[in-house]
Amino acid sequence: MDEGSADAGASGRRSRARGSEAVARSAALERLRAIRDGGARAAAAVQVRIEAPIYDTVAEEDYAALVARRRKDAGAFIVDDDGLGYADDGREEDWTHRTIHSSSDEGSDGEDGAPRKRKQPRPQSKRPPQQSAAAASLSAAAAMMGKQRLSSMFTSSVFRKPGSDRGRDSSLAADSIVDDVIAEFAPDDNDREERRRRVGRVCAPAPAPTTTAHIKAENVAVDTAMAFRSDNVFEAHEVSDHGNDMDMELKPDVEMEPKLDTPLGASAELANNSNSLEEPKQEANGEVKIEKVHRLNAKIKTEDSRNGDMASATAGWMKICGDGDNAGGEGAVAANSNTGVDESSEFELKDGALPFYILDAYEEPFGANSGTVYLFGKVEVGKRFHSCCVVVKNMQRCIYAIPSSSIFPRDTISRLEKNSTTSDSSPSLRASLHELASGLKSEIADKLSDFNVSNFAMTPVKRNYAFERTDLPNGEQYVLKINYPYKDPALPTDLRGQHFHALLGTNNSALELLLIKRKIKGPSWLSISKFLACPATQRVSWCKFEVTVDSPKDISVLMTSTTLEVPPVVVAAVNLKTIINEKHNVHEIVSASVICCHRVKIDSPMRSEDWQKRGMLSHFTVMRKLEGSIFPIGLSKESSDRNQKAGSNVLALESSERALLNRLMIELSKLDCDVLVGHNISGFDLDVLLHRAQTCKVPSNMWSKIGRLRRSVMPRLTKGNTLYGSGASPGIMSCIAGRLLCDTYLCSRDLLKEVSYSLTQLAETQLKKERKEVSPHDIPPMFQSSGALLKLVEYGETDACLALELMFHLSVLPLTRQLTNISGNLWGKTLQGSRAQRVEYLLLHAFHARKFIVPDKFARSKEFNSTKRKMNPDTEAARPDEADPSIDDEGHHVDQGKTKKGPSYAGGLVLEPKKGLYDKYVLLLDFNSLYPSIIQEYNICFTTVDRSADGNVPNLPASKTTGVLPELLKSLVERRRMVKSWLKTASGLKRQQFDIQQQALKLTANSMYGCLGFSNSRFYAKPLAELITLQGREILQNTVDLVQNNLNLEVIYGDTDSIMIHTGLDDISRAKGIAGKVIQEVNKKYRCLEIDLDGIYKRMLLLKKKKYAAIKVALDGSLRENIERKGLDMVRRDWSLLSKEIGDFCLNQILSGGSCDDVIESIHSSLVQVQEQMRGGQTELEKYIITKSLTKAPEDYPDAKNQPHVQVALRLKQNGYSGCSAGDTVPYIICSQQDSESTHSGGIAQRARHPEELKRNPDKWMIDIDYYLSQQIHPVVSRLCASIQGTSPARLAECLGLDSSKFQSRLTESDNQDTSSMLLSVIDDEDERYRGCEPLRLSCPSCSTTFDCPPVSSLIIGSSSGNVSNPNEGNDASINFWRRMRCPRCPDDTDESRVSPAVLANQMKRQADSFINLYYKGLLMCDDEGCKYSTHSVNLRVMGDSERGTICPNYPRCNGHLVRQYTEADLYRQLSYFCYVVDATRCLEKLDQKARLPFEKEFAALSQTINLALMEVQKIRDRCAFGWVQLKDLAISI
Repeated sequence: MDEGSADAGASGRRSRARGSEAVARSAALERLRAIRDGGARAAAAVQVRIEAPIYDTVAEEDYAALVARRRKDAGAFIVDDDGLGYADDGREEDWTHRTIHSSSDEGSDGEDGAPRKRKQPRPQSKRPPQQSAAAASLSAAAAMMGKQRLSSMFTSSVFRKPGSDRGRDSSLAADSIVDDVIAEFAPDDNDREERRRRVGRVCAPAPAPTTTAHIKAENVAVDTAMAFRSDNVFEAHEVSDHGNDMDMELKPDVEMEPKLDTPLGASAELANNSNSLEEPKQEANGEVKIEKVHRLNAKIKTEDSRNGDMASATAGWMKICGDGDNAGGEGAVAANSNTGVDESSEFELKDGALPFYILDAYEEPFGANSGTVYLFGKVEVGKRFHSCCVVVKNMQRCIYAIPSSSIFPRDTISRLEKNSTTSDSSPSLRASLHELASGLKSEIADKLSDFNVSNFAMTPVKRNYAFERTDLPNGEQYVLKINYPYKDPALPTDLRGQHFHALLGTNNSALELLLIKRKIKGPSWLSISKFLACPATQRVSWCKFEVTVDSPKDISVLMTSTTLEVPPVVVAAVNLKTIINEKHNVHEIVSASVICCHRVKIDSPMRSEDWQKRGMLSHFTVMRKLEGSIFPIGLSKESSDRNQKAGSNVLALESSERALLNRLMIELSKLDCDVLVGHNISGFDLDVLLHRAQTCKVPSNMWSKIGRLRRSVMPRLTKGNTLYGSGASPGIMSCIAGRLLCDTYLCSRDLLKEVSYSLTQLAETQLKKERKEVSPHDIPPMFQSSGALLKLVEYGETDACLALELMFHLSVLPLTRQLTNISGNLWGKTLQGSRAQRVEYLLLHAFHARKFIVPDKFARSKEFNSTKRKMNPDTEAARPDEADPSIDDEGHHVDQGKTKKGPSYAGGLVLEPKKGLYDKYVLLLDFNSLYPSIIQEYNICFTTVDRSADGNVPNLPASKTTGVLPELLKSLVERRRMVKSWLKTASGLKRQQFDIQQQALKLTANSMYGCLGFSNSRFYAKPLAELITLQGREILQNTVDLVQNNLNLEVIYGDTDSIMIHTGLDDISRAKGIAGKVIQEVNKKYRCLEIDLDGIYKRMLLLKKKKYAAIKVALDGSLRENIERKGLDMVRRDWSLLSKEIGDFCLNQILSGGSCDDVIESIHSSLVQVQEQMRGGQTELEKYIITKSLTKAPEDYPDAKNQPHVQVALRLKQNGYSGCSAGDTVPYIICSQQDSESTHSGGIAQRARHPEELKRNPDKWMIDIDYYLSQQIHPVVSRLCASIQGTSPARLAECLGLDSSKFQSRLTESDNQDTSSMLLSVIDDEDERYRGCEPLRLSCPSCSTTFDCPPVSSLIIGSSSGNVSNPNEGNDASINFWRRMRCPRCPDDTDESRVSPAVLANQMKRQADSFINLYYKGLLMCDDEGCKYSTHSVNLRVMGDSERGTICPNYPRCNGHLVRQYTEADLYRQLSYFCYVVDATRCLEKLDQKARLPFEKEFAALSQTINLALMEVQKIRDRCAFGWVQLKDLAISI
């Protein structure tokens, strides 16, 4: 047989020889050759159907002998490798042919069980050439596929069915399956590497489609294959000729599988400035066609061009540890300095007591150890400071029983005290008091026994009470003090008896009592006497030393602490890198990096050269392999080399996550750190770390090393507080007890004002460093190579170093330590941002020192709920708690006034601004610390102000005795004044230290008023807060009156504690002179209040309340100028950078001092240029980013589908990203799908996308340019230009390429709003009077079409005055309607189209009713264009001088007011217009006698038709109260 026949028949089934079949096969072969020679047209014309397989057959015996001979020859040089190698069974099989094999044809004779026909073998001598030809064909196929791998042939488009449209994902899956099979039987290095990559892909969620190549993978079909296509599926018996397959020049499929080692920002390099890109597309005939594919219509910065002037954070970290100075060496020695000290080492005692520097404290609130307090700090042993734990046992509860007035009669007590020489210290007086309280003591003893309290002590003491409980008497009195151990149960707060009516202090914690009674105020030296050192076997902590104290009285503040050095602390920065487990949607740790700074000062700031010097730092990273995978080749060697070079373990490789966690805990324990630092460590890192330790079943003796207490059971780990500012959850704080937690995310939110508080943003703005973002999805592909994993190690250590550097940059430790020392609370709470607790402890210390019984602390659940309401701006700030079953009833029983919802009291006074542009000097004068100064000025305190029971604002105190609050504030102010005097002469670090002290004192003093006005504060006192704000309003108003009336100056604005004065002067020296005169006149009226010059503005644009911009001149004489913005869109986070830049440009132009025409022309031209750049794709992607903060967890939003940032956060959270909890800032861009028919398909929230989503998939989404022009740029510019003549919102919209008619309506609405207050009768022109009214629309009784009904005046007036109704309606049509009274669209002979009087009246009444319904819907909308809040409900809040119901609920994010969209004036005007339409009599009366004659007859006939409608609509209009005036409101009787 010939070669062509053999080749063509290789794909069919083998069958036995028959003569007729051989003839048929030969004929089919000839037709096939004709198809091949004729090309595509012949293939289309000729349909070949294979009726039987084409084979040359031989006898079965001959084929068996041939197979046996081949097997014998092959056995000499082919090795089977025990099933892993290649074995030749001697049968024919040609892999160069594109054949679809049955899955069961190996070793099978056929589906029907019959023996298959054997193919005629070629001569043996031709076998070697055939083998080489096959090898050449395989090589060509492999080259065609881009990789010389056998697996590629199975998944290539050449071997797929033509017409099948499989996506890249399916091709990757098929490739993966084939590679697994091949790698199993022929495992070489390449296959091992590929399997590791696939394991990385399996462990990671499917990444967004890569954009590294834009050439589409098309299925390539050979010409002859087209003849056998049937419904895009190959027939079962497919024949094709491959003679030309390998010679045809085909383009390979580009990027059959995504490059996993492509860096994250690689897609940015491919971004084009234009919106489309020409791409080659391969057609079925082999031709390459160029087509345009849409691209993202914005520029994406490449990694090289981004922040070119900014240092790389990774390079900075590598420079710090590159030379090995901080890799191990001395750092390792410092870390292991404890090795030279053991438990038997002697303490350095001072006067027989142990000096102990306290850093943190903790108590177990429940269980067997309830009432035991653990103090953590430092002791000095062997000239070094080491960690130490002091266990304080036998803490006693302290409860005060408030007796009935009959227990201690006032006259009896007065007589006893008079007879006693030394008051209550006299034994006789004490005996008398005990005798008087015998009944009370007996009753209390019975109550205690009911609660199984057997060991207690009771004694009468004199105490003061001056707080808000109305059921308790104020002033000094004798009460019964009760002490019993904390291990016994607490008494109910609502417990009452015959001889007492209240118990106070029942729920006070042991830790609070210890700090208050022992006067421990933050980190300080304590003296521990009568202590007992604990042996190692009995220790409850991981500290180096541990002592036990049996009585809290053995602890006292060390008075000579000035001679002792403040010990340095050990700070460890922790950073975790995680991947997402898609099955459980949880984070799994793959690496953990720790950087430790061993000697950190806490009493002063540290320069970078100090904490980065040799021996100060050590670092360590532990990494694990992915599940089911191995580390890349060479990583182990690189790890050992690094460890050897550093002299300690700096990189450890572990096999599992559990081993990683164990290793991390061991290293942290070795470091014995005092402070844990991280960015969002309280919200993410610790939460993930402890949950993974729980999941991986890490033993308690390991996971508990994250803190300093040994534990056997992990505390309950809640998800954590979803509120910003609340820090880590109680369970997490319990786990790390003994170590301070410094979260730079929380600290930066307290101390900085940034658009975003991500580590990347803060590194850029604060540290001037560029950080590399690594998301959980980027990590699994990095396990391909050791180089990528080493990069991951560097990224983790860099992030830890950035958090550490940020802590030093913000001086977090010295500042929070100062705040804690002033307030006397726990340092850990200050680090977590507990501002309320600082003020609470400051007052607790002050009132306890003066023998006051302090108010009870609320239950935690109540405090939690109140904090939630405080942080949520959508709720009222002073709204009290709703009923909660977990809250004690006492709080609700005591003051029923607190249960009233709504605004609590009026705040500061905000004057109505005199809007406009001021080009003369404007002075800003401000009262220094207004509310604290008012407290001192008028002696306002709990102890001095008499509160009335009816809830009215109290009077100013008449008492001359200084209250506790004024005394506290006076002390803080004097201390700050003294520190500021030192600050003037200090330099260097000493200056920074003094600046931190004065800043801490200022923050504490200014927080004092807040605790009085916050309804859930422990020291909440609404009457005092009301009195303070009332005085503030009076002081500001009096100051305005003085300036305007006495000094004849113009006050243009005032807000709470400041006023603005327009001088009308161009000379700054004369303006300063006026300021000095005002200051002198105001300050001489007050004793503690001081007003000062806060700023001088050269030019000012005053838009509305709390919204202005001005050029501020420096007060130091340098005449430096800068633009100050308050409340404008440019300073708000939820506006894009593009809108801020354009707003700044417009503001600069407006404040430039140029002519009005020049300013307007410049703004218009810049807007045209900006919109051209945006539509041309020339604007950077980063400028479109909008940022908005989450006020609660994304899943807690009831209207999540309408909130863009919430939708983005939910999508990110679903993909495992962190940074999607309450308080986090979410960036997003409003897009539209490129392949959607409608550009704006879906709402704005559904079209919001994270910037990274656009970078990874630029082909799918385009930026919605119209949204940014209309919603981001136009509102900003139009508000700035509102007071500028020569432009309008419609003109600005036209410059932006928008439909100006849409913005013309806003102008019309504002015009209507202005004229709504005018009487309609004073407007003589009907066009002006009824502008904006809806036309009367009638419906034809015949054809049901609607048409606008013109006024009857159209019969008289040649040019219809009904243009307001329908300007497109011709005059002839209007006249014809009133003369015909028929539908203008129906023929005249149709009687059904006639509009009868009843039809006209009914339709007019129906339309009038619809407008009345619209009015009663009461739709309110915010007048701020950027807010657009709308509601049907009235807001009950009042702010300043605003009316109830006018404040936008989005306050303070929005300063707009709610206005009715359809007012009573609008309704009255509309009803009046309907009357005007059908009032023929009024039309005639307006004409003179001569002009009236031609129309009288016609109008008389018309009146019979329209009178019914006129009477109906007039009756409706007259019911509207807007048209009536009550004379009794205008006049009074004398």
